[in-house]
Formats: sequence, C-alpha cells, structure tokens
Amino acid sequence: MSRTQEENQALATREEADREGSQHQEKKMTGARAVIKGIEEEGVDTVFGIIGGAIMPIYDELGKSEQIRHITTTHEQGAAHAADAYARVKDEPGVVFATSGPGASNLMTGIANAYMDSAPVVGFTGQVATSLIGQDSFQEVDVRGMSDPITKHNYLVMDPEEVPGTVKEGFHLATSGRPGPIVIDLPKDVQQGELTWPANGPEVEEFESYDRSPSVDERDVVELAQGLERAERPVVLVGGGIGHADASGELMDVVEEMKLPVASSLMGLGSVDSRDPHFIGMVGMHGSGPANKAIAKSDFLLAVGTRLDDRITGDVDNFAPNAEIAHIDIDPAEMGKIIQPDYPVVGDAKKVLTELKEQVSGGNSAVDGWWKDIKSWFDKYTPEVSGDESVLKPQKVVGALDEMTGDETIVTTGVGQHQMWAAQGYGFSRPNQLITSGGLGTMGFGFPAAIGAQVAAPDRPVVSITGDGSFQMNIQELTTAVREELPVTVVILRNGSLGMVRQWQQLFFDNRLVETLIDEGTPSLAKVTEAYGGKGVTVASEDDLVSGLEEALSYDDGPSVVECFVAEEENVFPMVPAGAANEDFILEENDA
Repeated sequence: MSRTQEENQALATREEADREGSQHQEKKMTGARAVIKGIEEEGVDTVFGIIGGAIMPIYDELGKSEQIRHITTTHEQGAAHAADAYARVKDEPGVVFATSGPGASNLMTGIANAYMDSAPVVGFTGQVATSLIGQDSFQEVDVRGMSDPITKHNYLVMDPEEVPGTVKEGFHLATSGRPGPIVIDLPKDVQQGELTWPANGPEVEEFESYDRSPSVDERDVVELAQGLERAERPVVLVGGGIGHADASGELMDVVEEMKLPVASSLMGLGSVDSRDPHFIGMVGMHGSGPANKAIAKSDFLLAVGTRLDDRITGDVDNFAPNAEIAHIDIDPAEMGKIIQPDYPVVGDAKKVLTELKEQVSGGNSAVDGWWKDIKSWFDKYTPEVSGDESVLKPQKVVGALDEMTGDETIVTTGVGQHQMWAAQGYGFSRPNQLITSGGLGTMGFGFPAAIGAQVAAPDRPVVSITGDGSFQMNIQELTTAVREELPVTVVILRNGSLGMVRQWQQLFFDNRLVETLIDEGTPSLAKVTEAYGGKGVTVASEDDLVSGLEEALSYDDGPSVVECFVAEEENVFPMVPAGAANEDFILEENDA
C-alpha cells in the first residue's frame, strides 16, 4: 500500500530531525579528523600545502574528504603566497598546510606577507610530539615564537580536546575586523590523540581586548564632514581597506557628491576605476606627479583604509604639510601611528562612508579651481617614454597587455621595477584586481599568487607581470601550474638585473653596479617553461609584442610564459628619493 503525501512528509521530517540530532551528538575522533571536520564546517574547499612526517595524520584525514581540493605546491613559500592570493580574490580564508621544522619555517615569508597586507590566511603546521618539544628534536622549530610577530594570533595546541575550538576561533580571528593570518601548530601526538567533538559544535569566546566591528561614533563623522565641506583643496587617499570593506560604491557616492580628486596607495589601486575622471593616480615613492603634488598642496586629506606607511608619506614632516587630515580605519592601532590625524574615525569603511554621504552636500565651489591646478600637473609632471624603437620598452609591454585584456583580468606581480610599471601603466577598475606584495615587498610573490588567484577564480583570466629576478625565486611552481592545468599567463620583463636595486645604484651610488646584474647564467626562461610542460614564448622587439602576447594569452592547457627582453637600463619614474618629500620627485635621471 502506498503512503499518503502527509505520511511521506512526516517521514521526511523525522529523517531530517534524526540527521540534525546525529550532527550534534558527542562524537569521538582524532585531533587530525577534528582539523579536517573543522575546516570543512568553515566552508573550506581548497587547501595549499606540502605533506611531511609531522603532519601526516592530518593529510591522512584530508585524503578522505570529498569537499576539499588539495593543491600540492613545490615549496611552502609558494603554498603560502597562493593561499594569500586565493583569500584576496575569493574574499574567503586561504588555508595552507606545512609540516614541522623546515616546512614551517619555509612558510614564514608567506605568512609575513599576508600579515603586512591584511590577508586572512590560516596556516596549519605539524609539530614534533609534545614530549619532544624543547629538546631540539628532529625537524623541530619554535613555530609560535617565529610566527608571533607576523600573525594576528597563533596557537600551539597541546591537548586534542582543544582542537575544535582552536580551529573555530582561528578562522573567526582571521576574517573579522582587520583581516590577517593565523597559525595553528599541532604536535603529532595531538593529531593522533582522541577527543570528543562538542555536542553543540565548537564555540568562540570573544577576546576582551579585540573589537572585531567597532561602532562608528556619529559625532566623529559629523566633524569630519564639516571639515571636508570647508576644504578648498581636498584630496581623498584610498588604500586596501576599501576592498576589504567592499566600500567602493560608498566611496564613489561621496567622491561624486563632493567632486573630490582621488589618489590611491599601491594596495588601493582599483578601488576607483583608473579611467574615472576623479582618479589622479598612485601616490608615494613611484606615484604620479599629479597625485603627489595634490597631496602636498592640499588643505584637507581624507585617508580611508590605508596605513599611511613610509612608501606613501615620504618625509613624514612634509607629508600634506598644510592639510587637515582625516583618517578612517577599522584598526585603532593605525590612528596616529605615523601621521596624527585631526579627524580620527575608527570603523568599517563601508559604514563610515555611508554615514559620511548622509552628512555632506555639494562641497566648496572653490574645488573647481583646485581641479584646474591638478589637470595642469598632468601635462607638466607626466614622464615621457623615449621613442627609441631599437629596444623594447617595459612600459610598452604593460600598455599592450592592458589593451589586450579586459576588466575581468586579475593581475599579480612580484616586486621591483616591473611591479611599479604595472601599477603605473595598467588600468585597474575594481578592488583586488591587482594582487601584489605591498607591505613586505616579497620578490617571488607574483607567480604563486597567480596560481592561487586562478584556483580562486577559474573563469577569470589571470596574468602575472614579473621580472627575471622575481620569477626565478619561485620558478619551481611551474610544476604546480602544469600539474593542475592552470592557464595562468606570466609576462616577464627581462632586463638582466635586479632592476630596482640597480636603479638605486645607478642614481645614488655613482653607478657602482654591485651584484645586481644577473643575466649571465640565466637560461632562456621560455625554454625552461617548455621543459616543465608549459608554453614558452620569446619577444625581443616591439614588432613581435602583440603576436607574442596573443599566443600566450590564448593558451589554456596550462601555464604560458612570455619572456620579453626589455631595455636593460630603463628606470621607473617618477621617483621620490629616500628621505625626500613626495613633491620633490624626479622625472628623469638627470634630475637625480
């Protein structure tokens, strides 16, 4: 006899209740199983890392997971950079595994990079058994001690029962407030030990000293709005916090209402479309002349989601010397750390800018004259690229790449001259379209970051602009890209040197080029790519540039590398000499 519709519904309800009840029953499991269960419940579907002896129990449980994809990299630094970029692109925690000793220590550069750039990376490291800690045991290092100054928080878990709560708390801390990396160190016997999973799931206890979402003081915003409305020469300076807060729309509401010029830090590029008429360029050591000049001459600077670090400010005493300064940031530790603001506002940028929009109306009519000054600086302070067609100019490569790729393209970079040419010459239109190493300045970041970005966004093109020095620092990750069939395109601006340091030696050390020329002994990087199983393309002149880029960009069976032999002594301008005020930039070598 068939069941009625009501009986079927009642049965389904009972089965659902049984399933829910079984989920909350106390369950016995190992610490390793608790790690995997914990990250599965956080919604993690991708982990980067390398297996090793002290983390084998966790990997054994990882192999049973139907939810999590593991990307095996060739070096732990590459795994950390990939997780970093994954987190920025997907706006979710990036997760990385490493074993004890050298596995954990290899991870540290990537963890430090994530810390400086506020990326939510959660790192799990294996550790020697608890009974062996502190004895200089085989493959033992003090992971907590190493990672303490470069993480939001870190843990050494000494009891299996602590694993569920630690994993839950770690993800909570990584992603709340100002994002940042967490490291959880797990001794092997803790991974193998037994625990009881909490009946109602692990809970997070809030730290008394940690306010993950500080409330916005409306009085602070009102005072800021009044100062902004009085300003005749206002400038907005945006940083990476705009992207973290998803506040681009709210930012532009204020900018358009007040007709404000907007400058950006390196990490803030894309917060305002670079083609928007309000955008005046990147600030700082290699910022645009108009942006640096505007901040120097401003009477009101509104800084949002930026640390105001030394690469932005130059000589602190002469940074916006005649301006009232407003600083909006979610992290109260940034208030007055470098620049003392007249209007400090602690809070989420999205919330503060929403409130600010309600408080302002129209601004000062004198801003029209201010815009005339700014536009005149574009004509006066934009460096020209020489017309020598006998050599391929790196700016031409970046310009061609910009024209050939769309707004969906994610761009990663290493660190050096190529990073600045990419920042200056590529048209970024959305937050986190540029994935780069800002605070730590990590050479070798760009290529593994491209891998992480491509995994996070498989339907978007990913291009890494790098130099021959940076690329070779993590070239081994070609293995990862080939194995995973990731269609990332790497564009190498090969100039045969560690270009940024060579530029400084040329300009400020009487051209004594000490240990910066690296071309001798460097093989064809296109041929090396072919040996790994990827696509290698060589471009030696401007005539071959477009066809070479097209060939690489159209390759989708794995990684492609375009090795562009560019002018060897081309330098990045504008440039602010060390210790100088930002408005004292130089436009060409003869100015140094």
